Amino acid sequence: MEEAVRVLRGLAWQHDGVVTREQAVSAGVSGRVWRRLVNDGKVRELARGVGLVDADRCALSSRGLLRAGLAAYGERAVAVLHSAARVHGMRGVPPVECVHIATPDTASRRGGPGIVAHRRRLRADEIVTVDGFAVTTPVRTLADLVPTLPPEEGLAVLDSALHLGLVEAAELEAVERAAAGRPGAGRARPLLEIADARAESPLESRVRLDCVRGGVAPDELQHEVVLPGGGRARVDLAWLTGLRPIFAEADGADVHSRPDALFRDRSRANELALVGALVLRFTWRDTLRRGRVAGVVRRAFQS
Repeated sequence: MEEAVRVLRGLAWQHDGVVTREQAVSAGVSGRVWRRLVNDGKVRELARGVGLVDADRCALSSRGLLRAGLAAYGERAVAVLHSAARVHGMRGVPPVECVHIATPDTASRRGGPGIVAHRRRLRADEIVTVDGFAVTTPVRTLADLVPTLPPEEGLAVLDSALHLGLVEAAELEAVERAAAGRPGAGRARPLLEIADARAESPLESRVRLDCVRGGVAPDELQHEVVLPGGGRARVDLAWLTGLRPIFAEADGADVHSRPDALFRDRSRANELALVGALVLRFTWRDTLRRGRVAGVVRRAFQS
């Protein structure tokens, strides 16, 4: 048994801890031994014929679950929706506890808990391989996913795909065509019109969306400012047509809460104030109530 575990570990380390029964048998581990390892808790079956090796001491990763789902449904299975977006590296994808698989035929449901199969026929030009996973292309992924999301999350994913260079602005028309007729397509259309590659975080996207909805869309994103003390600063959003410039920063807790970041932010705010600008700062919480960010910007124009 120890030899069998050693063999499975050798297979698993390069596949996110996941091995199929077929792979095990090909490597000399019999079906009987596989079943005994499952019964002993050394292998945890995630789907029929697909298991996590060393399940008694190793946690299952989202990549491992996705790999299990693809293996369970065979070579024609493709990662879609949230799962495809994550493989592509798109930011702003809402967390889900399952993986999404598309397969031409889900009649023989072999998936286990956390594996959601969709019956879907995809063209060859809608599928790519990324990091060893078969996934829908960025265009098809966005067409599938964005209509299902709230606008704040949908815009964040679109912005991220553009920022990462996964799609070009001209390809957003293809996204719209591919999404046409689906539930939520009408909600996605305005987001495609304002998606912008310059947005660098999901929080920036959310702040901008609230401003657009509130009639105070920013004039510039990632606006560069020459500081009076020398050097330059870049602000997330800028309004430049009023009596004085208004700059807004989207302060993510993961970056701006560190002591060095707090010191740097305050120092830069002082420099920006010296050029006559009003600097606003928004956090994730500000974007949770629709109109709150836009309301602050409108009051800034009136001050």
